[in-house]
Amino acid sequence: MREVCVDLKNCYGIKSLDYKFDFGNPAEHKKSFAIYAPNGLMKTSFTKTFENLAAGGVPKEERFNRIAKAVVRIDNAAITSQCIHVLKSEIDLSQESPEMSNILVNPDKKTRYDSLVLDIEKQKIKCISSLQKLSGVPKKDIEVKILKDIGQSDFFECLSKLSEDQLKISSTPPYNYAAIFDDKVTELLSSKDFLINAKEFSERYQQVFTQDGTIFKKDIFNPIKAERSFATLKSQGYFEGGHLLYLRGDCSPVGIDEVEERVKVLLAKIEEDERLKSIKDNISNNTQTQAIASLFESLPMSDIEILLDGLKPENQGVFKSILWRFYLENSPETITYLSLYSAAKEEIDSIEKEAAVLAPEWSAAVNLFNDRFTDMPFRLLVENHVQAALGKERAKLAYMFKDDDGKEVKLGRNELKTLSQGEKRALYLLNFIFEVEAKTKLNNETIFIIDDVADSFDYKNKHAIIQYLEDIEGKANVYQIILTHNYDFFRSLTKFVHRKRCLMANKHPDRIELVTAEGVENYFIGILKRDFHKNLRAMCAAIPFTRNIIEYTKGDKHPEYLKLTSLLHQKDDTDAITHKDFVDIYNSTFCCQHPGIERSIKDIIFEQAEAISGSPLQTGLNLEDKVVMSMAIRLKAEFYMLEKIRGALNNPNYWCTDHGQFGKLLGQYIGHYPKSLSIPALRKVSVTVSSNIHLNSFMYEPILDLSIGHLSELYKDVKSL
Repeated sequence: MREVCVDLKNCYGIKSLDYKFDFGNPAEHKKSFAIYAPNGLMKTSFTKTFENLAAGGVPKEERFNRIAKAVVRIDNAAITSQCIHVLKSEIDLSQESPEMSNILVNPDKKTRYDSLVLDIEKQKIKCISSLQKLSGVPKKDIEVKILKDIGQSDFFECLSKLSEDQLKISSTPPYNYAAIFDDKVTELLSSKDFLINAKEFSERYQQVFTQDGTIFKKDIFNPIKAERSFATLKSQGYFEGGHLLYLRGDCSPVGIDEVEERVKVLLAKIEEDERLKSIKDNISNNTQTQAIASLFESLPMSDIEILLDGLKPENQGVFKSILWRFYLENSPETITYLSLYSAAKEEIDSIEKEAAVLAPEWSAAVNLFNDRFTDMPFRLLVENHVQAALGKERAKLAYMFKDDDGKEVKLGRNELKTLSQGEKRALYLLNFIFEVEAKTKLNNETIFIIDDVADSFDYKNKHAIIQYLEDIEGKANVYQIILTHNYDFFRSLTKFVHRKRCLMANKHPDRIELVTAEGVENYFIGILKRDFHKNLRAMCAAIPFTRNIIEYTKGDKHPEYLKLTSLLHQKDDTDAITHKDFVDIYNSTFCCQHPGIERSIKDIIFEQAEAISGSPLQTGLNLEDKVVMSMAIRLKAEFYMLEKIRGALNNPNYWCTDHGQFGKLLGQYIGHYPKSLSIPALRKVSVTVSSNIHLNSFMYEPILDLSIGHLSELYKDVKSL
């Protein structure tokens, strides 16, 4: 690959971009480009375009439905999707859930795998909920019960086997599994006396509801409930208090003696037979065994016979299977679960097989990650390292977190409830490392589009990223275009990216232009000092830097320092300071001999600000333009506040002499005019530009992140006050 020609029109936010990325001779191992582009200029649109091409799609213009064009050619041949890999700045967090798998596989395949598994898991929850309602077994026990009863180890396979078994279910009544297979009930049902006499007991028990003079009613008021109710009334002194009861069918109330006699007569056929009385007493013992009595009274005799036959120890295994099959047949959610799993099973198996094959490569990528990114709160490991290294199992990712005492705890991917943005990006980088290593082994030419990969990392790990990107530079058949809005990161990339391939993005009204970056290593020497005598903006932008040098060398009381301060704040001598005055100070500070002219510096600053604010071109860096705009904005804002404060004080000669002048003036202005409509704009000046004017060679990135368009709008707002 020698060159990649990109011709884009109406691709997301890019109106037009035409550029040839000339990688030169591959043997020289200079296969990287770096692009500095402020936020909102082109990075995301460029990345989305290539992401779309990688997916085999066609980029588009989303806002105004203009016709999009994306022609990308490699050495005069159309680029293929297999040649592209995109590492985005934004991480998709929608898949980050407790159900997310710990499978290590191609990111696209993993997303698909997680989606399939998540859908199945959601349906499984619905299936279990449905089976719980039908069987009465608690949700937490459903899976264990079914697997044990059917003799399987996999839930899906177990249900599949059930659905395929030719079990007789057509005449199975809706028995409640939880009721008849409770531990206490099982103990009762396993009794030899119960199994022998249960049928006769059931027949006589049902007769108590139909014989003449009965006070019992099926499913409402059975003998067990009657005995407990009357015993409670008696123990609470109801009858001793002189109260009586009306029993159904009677014309007059009766006392406890008559009630007990009536119950005795009705239960005579059970009570007079010791065998049946023993069963009744055992059933009455607790809530669980009383459920059997409810079955005896609610089911017809034919269904009770089926139940009693199924409860015989030798038949219980088959009977349980019949019950689960009955519940399955009457659970639409379970049928949907089986259908969904069956449809996805082949694809899931295929992805897992691929993951098993790639497991050794993942182990190598994890080791490389741990070696490079040493400042993470965790280290990664392949949990099943031996099996994975042999390719027998798919690699399973785990995390080793270490506390301050050095104690480590291991958590699997699905055990992590939350990960910080930096930690999530670490996993994203792991996928990136794997892709790079895999592409290298395949020996296929690949171009990586890398969008702000260093975001969310501290400086130590940013340098680790740069090191790895430099490693990529030396790998065969791997090329990269690295985009960033972070100027410090961009400047660090020059360690290995050839200077001619360090680009700035400039925004024109109708296009994006990529130009070779200037002054990347040292902007003050490379641009401001070089252009001081021939570029008025470079000259103006040198004012705060020169002032800082004087502060370091001569102190903040020195006359030269104070004079330059009057060019950054509206002072009583600001209007009188000329271009020659500043040039003389600059020459003295930096041992130069530049000529100066007798013209007001303030006028020059405003003249240049007007030109900048009226220009449709938004360049990628142009630090000098941003400094000039910041200076002009603050000077105009301070002049406005001074005039208003003088009016309020009735003192036309008032000047602010306090340290931190802008903040002091703003406080006074708000005190005099608390409801002024100008306050929001003035506060915006304080937040946006005041601190940025005090730049030096160590700290000027904040002002770089401000777009010139934003400063131009703020300048116009302040000018209109």
